[in-house]
Amino acid sequence: MQKFPLLLLLTLTSLAITSCGHQAQNIKSDSSAKNVAGNFEVKRVQFKNGLKLLILKDPSSPTFAYQTWFNIGSRNEVIGKTGLAHLFEHMMFKGTKNHKEGEFDSILEQAGVEGENAFTSNDHTVYVQELPKEHLDLIINLESDRMVNLLVNDESFKTEREVVQNERRFRKENSAEGTLYQTMFETAFTESPYHWPVIGYEQDLNLMTAQDARDFYEKFYSPDRATIVVVGDVNENEVIKMVEKAYGSLQPKNTPDGDIKRDVEQTAQKRKKVPLNIQSEKLWMAYKIPEANHPDTPVFEVIQGILSDGMNSRLNRALVNTGIATSVSSGSFSMRDPGIYVFMADLQKGKSASLAESIILREIEKLKNKPITEEELVRVKSLLKFHFYEKLTTASGKAHFLGEFETAYGNFDAGLNLQKEIMKVTPERVNQVINQYFETKKMTVLTGVPKK
Repeated sequence: MQKFPLLLLLTLTSLAITSCGHQAQNIKSDSSAKNVAGNFEVKRVQFKNGLKLLILKDPSSPTFAYQTWFNIGSRNEVIGKTGLAHLFEHMMFKGTKNHKEGEFDSILEQAGVEGENAFTSNDHTVYVQELPKEHLDLIINLESDRMVNLLVNDESFKTEREVVQNERRFRKENSAEGTLYQTMFETAFTESPYHWPVIGYEQDLNLMTAQDARDFYEKFYSPDRATIVVVGDVNENEVIKMVEKAYGSLQPKNTPDGDIKRDVEQTAQKRKKVPLNIQSEKLWMAYKIPEANHPDTPVFEVIQGILSDGMNSRLNRALVNTGIATSVSSGSFSMRDPGIYVFMADLQKGKSASLAESIILREIEKLKNKPITEEELVRVKSLLKFHFYEKLTTASGKAHFLGEFETAYGNFDAGLNLQKEIMKVTPERVNQVINQYFETKKMTVLTGVPKK
């Protein structure tokens, strides 16, 4: 990650209600602003069609980041149509009623676009760009156009479906980590849509048609499921006027999520051995944890810092420094519905995953039985604070932070509160949470072994 010598001083102030500066019929009157980093102030606007707009003025560069976060992901798919959300993400770069196929990319390239990309997760789909400041109106019009005017023809669909199939093969069949990732979610989750991979299953993708993509678009793509984030050298009132003009007349669809199942409580240990094209064993262990918007989420962040963040973390000392593993990591997959906390270790040749598992369990038991010292807790909180500041060093990083928390939690303020709550975590809270969720009898364990 590129680093800049910009000191980002976080100010966790209460929400301040301000005048929008441009009152229009399509804008609700309760726009608001919040200080996030230094003198940068986020302005939040809610349009009457459900569209959200977050603006963060940052004049440090004559550019801006523009991100569109849709509250749509593989979580919104159904059995037999897995991978449709991600496949449709590819279709969004095709033609519209106003622009032929290929024009979207060529117009932006002509304008000097950087970082043009998109990604799909379990819970959301995101489209990102960075451009010189004079092209704000251009991207607003292009993005609003493809939100409602996309054309999905059979030929383009078949082409992109094959692209996705190749991507799936590269990520799963040809990747040990990809195979373990998919197998972990398939094993840990049974009822939840988190069971299937975001990229989908081969058989489902093969059976999909262009009509499936059109139906998905008509059902879910609308302003009431979107959050636009603009960060850069922009004028807030001008952004609001431009967005209102381009998006204000778009109609909401108010499509409900429907009956999305949650997993039943895991009561027994699950184990699976996974043959892979590797030279030494791999270990993945997981425990079920609550949804991201839960009071215990800050504690999981601290637990990750204790166990696997940095050279002095407990698992790094116990596994890597001793020559048992080449690497070890852990962390939460915190999502809209209950997720998992995962441990991952790559073993040295000749060392067994079962040995690594026993050491990880030993370190977990230590945390259960003996509270962390204040000295270690200070080290962990300092690391987490640094990681948070580091994410906000670029316009795209700030936009990602705002968009992710606004989409996942309903308000970006939750991201600020998360950092504040992390700083409040006590040794007693760590002890309580790790005893509550890290039960050996309820864990899921995968052992990646070399194929014979």
